[in-house]
Amino acid sequence: MNISPMRHLLANGSPRRGRAAFAMWLLAGLAVATLAGSALAAGGNLVKNGSFEKDGNGDGIPNKWGDLGTTGLDKRVCNTSAVGKCSFRMVGESVNKFLVQELAISGDASDDFDLSAWTRGKDLDLTGNAQVIVFFNHTGGGVNQWSIGIPDGTSAWTFRLFIGASSTADFDSISVAIYNSKVSGKMWVDKVKLVPSP
Repeated sequence: MNISPMRHLLANGSPRRGRAAFAMWLLAGLAVATLAGSALAAGGNLVKNGSFEKDGNGDGIPNKWGDLGTTGLDKRVCNTSAVGKCSFRMVGESVNKFLVQELAISGDASDDFDLSAWTRGKDLDLTGNAQVIVFFNHTGGGVNQWSIGIPDGTSAWTFRLFIGASSTADFDSISVAIYNSKVSGKMWVDKVKLVPSP
């Protein structure tokens, strides 16, 4: 079985064994597939907790999201936002940092999606990248991506949109990520949305 680069990076825990665990896994998978199919049909936001309002265990990593390479400076904050009360802040530290959510959605190269987010920046330097990214995890291995860049320097809350992101091959999942590899500065992201293109 091929595992997408994003799924491999975010994999955690050990495989469960036994019939009961398999049955629970199968039912959970069917429920996710049904919910994803309903969201696709309705044209709703496929990203869960995209405004970062929920953090059940208070660790700074919002519910439904996983992190890779983040530090204690990168976290959900509720003192600035574009929508609601909270946003996610990342600080430039010359490290590749991801906050990622994987969506159990499959499709082919004819499926188009619109990616949007509200972003804000403060003193983001010229090196590295600050982005919101959608990854299409190909069924046979490999990945392609589309991104929204957050400009260098300082910027107020701004709505950003990428229309028509699509896979270059059949895909069996989609990952949405916030990425920062800047040396210095701060970025905030809020109201992340991925919706099927009309």
